[in-house]
Amino acid sequence: MQDGYIYLLWLVLFLSSAGFLWVLYKEIVYPYILISTKEVEPPPEVGKVYEFIVSESERNSFFSVGKTTGNIVTRCSAIQEDHLIFQFKKDPSQEEYDIQIKKNGAVLFKPPRMPTYSTMDSTEKLESHEVIGKTADFRISNVILKERMVNFIEISLTSKFIITKSGKERLQFRFTITKIHPGLNLNSPDKTGNFPWGKDEQKAEESFQEQEDTEE
Repeated sequence: MQDGYIYLLWLVLFLSSAGFLWVLYKEIVYPYILISTKEVEPPPEVGKVYEFIVSESERNSFFSVGKTTGNIVTRCSAIQEDHLIFQFKKDPSQEEYDIQIKKNGAVLFKPPRMPTYSTMDSTEKLESHEVIGKTADFRISNVILKERMVNFIEISLTSKFIITKSGKERLQFRFTITKIHPGLNLNSPDKTGNFPWGKDEQKAEESFQEQEDTEE
């Protein structure tokens, strides 16, 4: 009878140890191996420009901003996948587009000619002529406080006409990383290889409160 208890005890101990080792491998070892064995794309720098021309064979085309996927890969832990999605619908008779913008995360939006940012609705619309020589500006983050963001990545959208190699006049859209506030902590990637904001949340909130008090 005593031997049976000892056997059961060893079995429980073995299963517990195996479970612990599996969790250790899955949560720590495997992500580290994954990051070490693949080339991780660095986050974009301020000033980087992404040029986008809608394919002539398509009437609808998409441009997206996300954490690890999309046309702009932020590598920021606070950003969602498909955080911002731009859908371009071409006018069949001329080089003009309707731009429908959808969000899957916190976004502040400043339309062309508007002086201030406001919380973006679930969808917004622009016409391509509105951003020719002007900008529509977006700030993306994980939280909005009183119509403002403590930490954010700022992206501007503008457009201009260009002449392609085939001699056609096309509208080129340009997305620019205009600001990353307060920056990303490149020395502390998470287990998936993405980066947190450059300040801890408490310091960032204190800075935000000081700025608000000054304006008042």
